[in-house]
Amino acid sequence: MSMASVQIRLILTLIGISLVFIPVSRAFSTNSIATQSLPNLEILRHDTALFNKKSGTARFTGIEQDDAASGIDLVLRAIVSDVGSIVFGIIGLFLASGYRLANQDSLSVEMLGQETRSDLLAVFASGAVLLNGVSKLDVTSALAESVVLDGIKLTEPQIFKEKEKVGNEVLWAIESFLKATPSKTAVLLEFVDNSWETLVCDGIVPREDKLRRGTALERNPILDRFRKGSSGETYLPTLQALPGRVEFTYLPSNTQEALLLPISSSEAVNVLVLGSNTAKSFTPRDVAWCQAICTRIGAEN
Repeated sequence: MSMASVQIRLILTLIGISLVFIPVSRAFSTNSIATQSLPNLEILRHDTALFNKKSGTARFTGIEQDDAASGIDLVLRAIVSDVGSIVFGIIGLFLASGYRLANQDSLSVEMLGQETRSDLLAVFASGAVLLNGVSKLDVTSALAESVVLDGIKLTEPQIFKEKEKVGNEVLWAIESFLKATPSKTAVLLEFVDNSWETLVCDGIVPREDKLRRGTALERNPILDRFRKGSSGETYLPTLQALPGRVEFTYLPSNTQEALLLPISSSEAVNVLVLGSNTAKSFTPRDVAWCQAICTRIGAEN
C-alpha cells in the first residue's frame, strides 16, 4: 500500500471523526446540562484548569463517568470530550504537516495537485475536530474590579409618593432584583410635569436626599427614549466611561453600570433603574429575567 493511499485513509478517518463526533459531543453536552439540573444526582467530573488569570478562566469540562454503560462507552466519551477533541485535532494537524514536509521534495508534478488537495482536506478535518474541543471549554470572562459605592444603604425602601401608587408588585420586584442580580441600587422613576421624579428607591443611594428625588437636569436623552415608546431595556455596562453618566444623579456617583427597564402603563411612563458596583456584571439571563418581570408588572397596571 502506497503512502498516498495511507494518507487518504487517514484523511477519511479524520473527516469521519469531525462529522460524526461533533454532533455526538453536542448531544453529550446537552445531556450533561439537563442532568445537572436534576436534584440528588451527583456527576463525577474531573475539572482541570487550563489557565486562570485576571483576564478570565478556561477549564476542561472533563469526562462523565457515573453512567457509562461499558468501557467502550467511556472511551467514546473520552474521544468526544473537549480534551479528546483538542488532542486528536492537534495530532491530525501535526501528521498532515509532517507528512507534507517529509515528502515535499519527492512529489512529482503529476502528484502535486492530488497531494495538495489531500493535505487541505486533512487540515480542514483536523481543524474541525480541534475547534469542537475548544468550543466545549468552560470559559468564564473576566469580571471588573468591584468598588465601594459612595452612598448609604437603606434598611427599607424609601417611597416618595403614595404607597398605593407604587404597588406591592413593584416593591417585590425591587427587592428581588437587589437579591437575585448584581444590582446594588434600584430607583423607580416617573415622568411627571416634564421631569423625571423618583417614586421609590432602595439599596445603596446617594447621601443627599435631594439627589434621590430624581434628576434635576432639563434634558435626559437616555431616559427620554422611553417617552418615545421604546419598550426594550437599555444596558450601560461601563457607565463611568460614558459622558451620559451625568444624567444619573439619583445613583451613587461611582456606580459602575446601569440597567434601565421600562414599566410603562397606559397612564404613566415609569422606568426602573438598577445600578451595580461592578462593570459588566449583568449576564444576558439577568437582563432577560428583569425585563420579563417589568413587562409583566407593566401589563398588570
